Amino acid sequence: MAATILVCDPLESEGVDLLRKAGLKVDERPTISSQELLAIIADYDAVVIRGRTRITKEVIEAGRKLKAVVRAGVGLDNVDVDFAKQKGVQVLSTPAASTVSVAELTIALMLDVLRQVSLADREMKEKKWIKSRLTGRELRGKTVGVIGVGGRIGSEVARILKAGFMANVIGYDIIDIRQHAANLGIEFVRDLNELLARSDIVTVHVPYSPSTHHLLDEKKISAMKRGSILINTARGDIVDGPALLKALKEGHLSSAGLDVFHMEPPQDEWEKELVSFAEGRTVCTCHVGAQTVEGQRAASIMAAEALINMFR
Repeated sequence: MAATILVCDPLESEGVDLLRKAGLKVDERPTISSQELLAIIADYDAVVIRGRTRITKEVIEAGRKLKAVVRAGVGLDNVDVDFAKQKGVQVLSTPAASTVSVAELTIALMLDVLRQVSLADREMKEKKWIKSRLTGRELRGKTVGVIGVGGRIGSEVARILKAGFMANVIGYDIIDIRQHAANLGIEFVRDLNELLARSDIVTVHVPYSPSTHHLLDEKKISAMKRGSILINTARGDIVDGPALLKALKEGHLSSAGLDVFHMEPPQDEWEKELVSFAEGRTVCTCHVGAQTVEGQRAASIMAAEALINMFR
């Protein structure tokens, strides 16, 4: 009997077609609720998810046939990975699929903050000509600190900054990647506080885990250069949100570009205030880093290939 695959979130047709051509039975339920998933998971050998669906301990426990969970994307914070391992369920992802998409959005947020593109557009749509208020700054020559430079996205951000904008790039990672940094032509530091103190722009590219929860807390944010910029396209809770809001209010940070949040969409009053900060001080997008035609297609194909290789 062919393995049965449940696709719980929207997945591009290329990946679904590959699964079916390989002889796997695929059911697409892109809007399935958590209760519905619990009721039917016992019938499936594998599930494919994106960021919406949560694979909890209860789901894994109910999945008596479950052999694999595949995340068409990067982060696994919506999967109980430890419990899956206990139950012998493989947890796979497609980290390479969104590298370019997220890296390019990171650069776009930097440019938007520096040139106040979103503010200018919003005011123009209100028929306001605010040219005299919009003296921007160049990215060229800025010192940009890349936290997590050893990862795919951090490396690509560093490469674009160095090759495309002639920025001065400082990289930080918990592992020693001096040779990799040398190949990129950037400076590598092992002290996060040094990177924070020297950078005009700090950009975050580490996975979310208990060890990176509030990696940039109030103390670390206060260690950043006065007037600097924070960019976060990784996960919201890597940054202490209330501390970031405080630093913006007090003028310690000039601005922030955010694609990820503590709750998505934002629910807490402090986060709503952070998103709506006036005068272009924050530029915010709704977790769209990986959401490009190219990135989504690559994720679907990689997820399908992972499952096909597993069941072959």
